[in-house]
Amino acid sequence: MEELGHNDNEIQENNERVKKEKPVKKRMTKRKKALVILLSIVIFIGSVLGFLQIGAIYTEKTWEHWLPDYERVDILPILEKVEKTDEDYQTLYYQTGLTKLGIDDLLAQGDVSRILRIQDALFYDFDIITDHFNPFTYSEYIDGVAPIGVLRDGDILVTSTTRVSWLRYGHAALVVDGEQRLIAEAMSPGTKSTLNSADRSFSDLANYIVLRPKVDETTKTQIAEYAKTELLGVPYRFTIGLFSKKFRKNIKGTQCAHLVWYAYKKFGVDLDANGGWLVKPRDMARSEQVEVVQAFGFDLDELW
Repeated sequence: MEELGHNDNEIQENNERVKKEKPVKKRMTKRKKALVILLSIVIFIGSVLGFLQIGAIYTEKTWEHWLPDYERVDILPILEKVEKTDEDYQTLYYQTGLTKLGIDDLLAQGDVSRILRIQDALFYDFDIITDHFNPFTYSEYIDGVAPIGVLRDGDILVTSTTRVSWLRYGHAALVVDGEQRLIAEAMSPGTKSTLNSADRSFSDLANYIVLRPKVDETTKTQIAEYAKTELLGVPYRFTIGLFSKKFRKNIKGTQCAHLVWYAYKKFGVDLDANGGWLVKPRDMARSEQVEVVQAFGFDLDELW
């Protein structure tokens, strides 16, 4: 009986010891869980950053600068013609990237030399430079200049060069003063829309397209004036249309393509080809309500 009682005491002591140890084990488990969660977060963030960096490298390595794969010809005899045929304009397009609109605008100014410089740029094999200006955000530039033709109020410039990691979003701007060659432009997060020079912003990009909406000149002049007075100084907001209304009476935020689209939408013209929540430069380039004036760095048959 004494031996049994002794065993009971030992059992009781063991039970008490186990009870005392249990809270310690619980605390260790919580710490382990916290470490596992922290490690998981670090791995997740690292994976996301790694994925974005791989995308940035991949997108840069897969960039192909378009050059004509056909012979360059002397276009001066065509330019000197008083009357030009459709075939003449087609030849001029493939030699310069200028459509009939672009050719006629420059000829009206007597600027044949500029047309020839535009042809030089189209056939020149520029080196491509990648510029990093925001986290995982890049643009492709040429080591030179590709001259832009005549610009009119309301014209639109788009490019596919701007990209964020895997996403090639592009960039867009609205011509608000064709004579002075000024554009309204929303640049990047942390900035506000502002006036810039079209030549300084676009002529050294690896590609661009000049678009002319099929809208009467008076309305386009009004749109340009509206953009100058109401759409400058607007904070950049990339998600406009995704987490907020795409169009609202009082604009609170914008991004490059949205600024252009908003200016035209304010006057009843919707340039968004697919009508999505987020308007992109490519959507406007594919709109049936615009005509191409000039293209550089894009396949002239496919454009964008």
